[in-house]
Amino acid sequence: MKMVIKVGHKTLNIKGSKKVREILKELNLNPEAHLVVVNGKLATEDETVDEDATVKIVKVVSGG
Repeated sequence: MKMVIKVGHKTLNIKGSKKVREILKELNLNPEAHLVVVNGKLATEDETVDEDATVKIVKVVSGG
């Protein structure tokens, strides 16, 4: 089974379990500018994502 990762309009499949920080690093995404939602729950950088998980990466937008 593969992990399904949704980033914007793209969907990627990654094999194996990984920590959230490793996923962000592989995708060249800044952890301070992105939130990671795993199976509907917000995840921290230290959490390990199982191979059968669904991951959504959301860019943080701020402004005034």
